[in-house]
Amino acid sequence: MSRLKIKYQRQATVFDKAELFVVFADKLDAFNDLPDTQVHDAYDADRNGVYLRFSAEFTSEHGQRLTVPGFAMRSTPDGPWEWRVRWTPTRVGQWRGSVRLEGRAAATGEDLRIEQGLDEPILAEPVDGINGHIIPPGAGHSPRYLRKLRPDGSSDALWLFGACRAWVVQSQDSNNDWAPHEWLDRNTELLGPMREGGFNLLNQWMAPWEFLIVHHDKAEFWRGPDGSWNRRPLPKGKAWTPYQCFDQGRALAFDTLVRLCEGGSGSNTVHLLLSPLPHQCFQLKEHPWGAQESGWSPENDAGKQTMERLNGFSAFKKNMSVWDFFKASPQYPLRDQRSQLFDHQANYYRYVIARWGYSRAIGVWVLIDELDAVGDVVGVMSEKKGWWGHPECDRWLAQVVRMFRGELVRVDGLRYQGDPFNHPLHAATTSFGGQAGKGSNLGWKGGSEGAQPDLFGWHWYPSWEGTKVWTDIWQYTIDGVARYARAPIGERARLISEFGAADRKRPTDMPSRLYPSLYHFAIWSALFSGQAGTPMDWDDGKEFGELRWRTRKGIFHKDTYPIDHVAQIKALRTFLGDVTPDDIVSISGPNAQRRCEVEGDLRVFALFTRRPDAAALAWIFSPGEKASFKILGLDPGVYRITWFDPWTGTPLSESGSLRVLSSKDTSSTIDAGQVLSAIRKSVKRFPRDTRQHKGYDLAFKLELIRDK
Repeated sequence: MSRLKIKYQRQATVFDKAELFVVFADKLDAFNDLPDTQVHDAYDADRNGVYLRFSAEFTSEHGQRLTVPGFAMRSTPDGPWEWRVRWTPTRVGQWRGSVRLEGRAAATGEDLRIEQGLDEPILAEPVDGINGHIIPPGAGHSPRYLRKLRPDGSSDALWLFGACRAWVVQSQDSNNDWAPHEWLDRNTELLGPMREGGFNLLNQWMAPWEFLIVHHDKAEFWRGPDGSWNRRPLPKGKAWTPYQCFDQGRALAFDTLVRLCEGGSGSNTVHLLLSPLPHQCFQLKEHPWGAQESGWSPENDAGKQTMERLNGFSAFKKNMSVWDFFKASPQYPLRDQRSQLFDHQANYYRYVIARWGYSRAIGVWVLIDELDAVGDVVGVMSEKKGWWGHPECDRWLAQVVRMFRGELVRVDGLRYQGDPFNHPLHAATTSFGGQAGKGSNLGWKGGSEGAQPDLFGWHWYPSWEGTKVWTDIWQYTIDGVARYARAPIGERARLISEFGAADRKRPTDMPSRLYPSLYHFAIWSALFSGQAGTPMDWDDGKEFGELRWRTRKGIFHKDTYPIDHVAQIKALRTFLGDVTPDDIVSISGPNAQRRCEVEGDLRVFALFTRRPDAAALAWIFSPGEKASFKILGLDPGVYRITWFDPWTGTPLSESGSLRVLSSKDTSSTIDAGQVLSAIRKSVKRFPRDTRQHKGYDLAFKLELIRDK
């Protein structure tokens, strides 16, 4: 009888990596000699009869069950394949496990089915400071907020405080003026400041020029001790295709990034909003954004220096269109190319889940980060252009959603293995399809009912050509943010997962005065209009700047780049204090029972809680002198009004009171005009003397100090 040799530790930490090391021996030894094109083929995508699908099942003493896919990796360029299962216990207590293998090592061989239990159970214990996974909201939870697991199996709602620094390379394009400035040290210049400010989400791509593991270059990219990348060509004659073989050098480097983001006791986890195939992988050179970014077809981007940037799936068949990728479906007969292509895609996603899905650093899987960016034109939903001109795209997205959730079944009855850790799924559109106006791509409803993302995204890049008044720019931006809070996707979590504006055109320019005020007004309006988190400012070390100034000399040094988004998030979190989304009972809106009534250019956004010490938390923006508004639907009683400076998150000396006679009382008027006027008289002149356009916004809390 063939047995698997399994090494593992008998003790583990909840939400930390545990690993099984599996060796194939005896009759299973033939699997050690699989060609590289078959090593990752769990679903026999090439239909040659050779496949290997192995996984481990872990069951806790509480009855929780995790079925985790296994995978193969190489630790060195010329090293052997090592078979592993990576998982993490999600509850305190004892876990029992078993390993299952299904496969055929040769086309003429026999199908093998083996299941082998672990010799001893695994004891999982908690460690203070280790955070749990992010999961979608469940029954009884607010559908607008994602949640974080606790070691006892419960979960807490959380706000997402995010940043975008989707790649880090010496240069995305060595032929531009930004090349000397683009690079930063992720650990000290990105993750460190993020943790300091309370950020918990990072937009991260497996970018074609950094971490993409399916590409056209018959080589692997291994990182040296000094951090530099070394191209290692694969040996001549070695079995290889761009879509079946995964770059093990880049995968190992991504292991390192995941560990950095995990943090540990005393170092908070930075969760990744992770795009395994970002939109550049589906973008043609003809696309308006594709001149330097296209990553689909060799015909459009031929040339040795760019070959590694190309999406390996474009080699599946000759002259393959990007739209052919989305025609893939498991509902076609097994011999149909569209069925085979889907299984190649499924093998890839299975590998990504198997290698990194265990990690608490994986926050959200991004299935498509910009629907508008696919193909050769900017997608416009109202005009049925791009993504919306190809019905197969929404069908493909629905199938991949079901696959990640473990709900998808192939035409022959085989069920695809999903994500055992239930990370939320994300897809996004952009404001390039109509800005935030009526009929814009902001109105996308997520595709097929019942197979929609858990977290909807919109990329808001405000355009205000011809506008010369700063307060008009802020108001236009705030209104766009607020419209996404009311986007027609029902009561679902939503996030502005990219945001921003270019702050200079050339490295020699001084950054414009847009920042940090543009970012400030966006994050406050988003959170208090009921979104799942703050807009994620796009930073690239080029035109779109950085999260914060750097200490080292250069164009992003503090002396020449006085921009600090970290300070803005700190202020917001200081104001929120210990209030969490679980405390929120309603959000101010036009049709809400509890709402703010305003006139003119005033904007007021409020979150109402079940806590008497913070019955309402609100933020207002007033470009003019008038700042009077009503709050309707409050419980009867006397409330203390405490005003806060949103630029610091700390209370001002001014305060007042509000008496509410009944929940239908229409006389609950608050006037912030005097407070705002006093601030405007005391602050530095914008933009001449400061980058902070103070005196136009306020925050406040209502505290119930006496019932009626």
